[in-house]
Amino acid sequence: MDGVRLLSVLPFAHRFLQNADSMEETASSAKTISPSILAIGMSNEDLCTRCGTCVGACPTQAIELDDRRFPRLIPDRCTECRLCHTTCPGARVDYLRLTQLTFGHDRDDPSFDGHVLETYMGYCTDERIRSGGAGGGIVTALCWDLLKHGDVDGCIVARMNPDVPWRGEAFIARSYEELLESQGSKYTIVPVNAIFQEVRRLPGRYAYVALPCQAHGFRLLLAEEPALREKIPYVIGLFCGGALEPNLVTELLEARGIDVGNVREFKFRGGDWPGRMQAVLKDGTVRDLHESNYKDGAYNYFTGLYMPKRCQTCIDGSGQFADISISDAWTRDDQGKYLYESHSRMLARTPAGVELLHRAIERGTIVAHDVTRDANYKTHKIQTKRKGTNAPLRVARLLRAGNGAPIYDRPPPEATLREKLTERGASFLLWMGQFRWFRFPLMKFLTSRGALPLIRFRLWRKKRKYARSAKRKASKSN
Repeated sequence: MDGVRLLSVLPFAHRFLQNADSMEETASSAKTISPSILAIGMSNEDLCTRCGTCVGACPTQAIELDDRRFPRLIPDRCTECRLCHTTCPGARVDYLRLTQLTFGHDRDDPSFDGHVLETYMGYCTDERIRSGGAGGGIVTALCWDLLKHGDVDGCIVARMNPDVPWRGEAFIARSYEELLESQGSKYTIVPVNAIFQEVRRLPGRYAYVALPCQAHGFRLLLAEEPALREKIPYVIGLFCGGALEPNLVTELLEARGIDVGNVREFKFRGGDWPGRMQAVLKDGTVRDLHESNYKDGAYNYFTGLYMPKRCQTCIDGSGQFADISISDAWTRDDQGKYLYESHSRMLARTPAGVELLHRAIERGTIVAHDVTRDANYKTHKIQTKRKGTNAPLRVARLLRAGNGAPIYDRPPPEATLREKLTERGASFLLWMGQFRWFRFPLMKFLTSRGALPLIRFRLWRKKRKYARSAKRKASKSN
């Protein structure tokens, strides 16, 4: 056993021995564990991110996941070490501590994008990766650049389960073809951090692709197990507007009259950019599951009906504690048209992220240009509204009412009456989304041809908004 692997085991051996007396109690089938020392998901599902950190952190494999991807305790294996509680990002998110753990200082940046050293726009030079990616294929490109040059031995990524294609899963990609399996967005619950149990036992170094909540859990775990930093030197973050409950996929297939048993593959963003949700049947037939593209004809609707409760109270939409964060390039011109189709925006946050980005550019894996000083490349408004305004207002309101919500060390933003009413309306729709009798017929209509006039109206409003903005800019310049 090499030094790194030995160091990674020592903290767990210490905790295990420290709780040896507790282990003797496992002979009793009536053993009970206080919820106060466990990850929040085992006592309050509304606050559980379902990131999988508790499973990945547990030194005795005392936590497993149920069918809905919530953690469940195996009491007789638990040593009451508190590690799952300490590393859980669900009930409390301390931005100051995460800033210290990630950047080594205590200067919290309250902006939506967070700490950013450099911002680039770009795409992958490999056409298979670029065409199969959600934006410019940059996430897969960065992973492939590290893997093909021997900087890492594998990449922790997500894919749709080959055997159960409507469910997501984490896995370690070790080849070009395996990375292609991970391409495209996965708007579903995937407890990626559970894979740390496997990573800990394996030799080598790994890149890690993570959603914001998963990165939070990883940083907290690193504080308890510093040796894991040597095994996972790169954190590639994903922007996130909110996951969708796993039952969305089965209900969407049902709405289109497709038997789940006849589905070979499910794509959240198949076809040309920006993509659309598709089912690939066992006979090879590709079925589009909604009208228009995934954003205007699906995701913007689904986040109002199928967003998990903990996602509704998450305020980190930009992966603020990754080394580098990646988003689609949604920047539009004055006519409302996208300026950079099949491009990604890259926010390098740490020296490791900057190095990773520059190296991929120098090696020719990606083409990118620096837009760090251009204010037009800040995060688009709908994203900042959902996570930067609605979510913190919702958290503050829930806490005032004595209801469950995560505790943040940031105050809610100042809000207008209109913004407060908007949050209330969005929250009411999300509450109604709990009921199938409401959400299913609404979802079925919104993804049918009958909703095309509504989509056209929304797109017309967008074009009018950009035209007005262009006129204001022109009048100011004259």
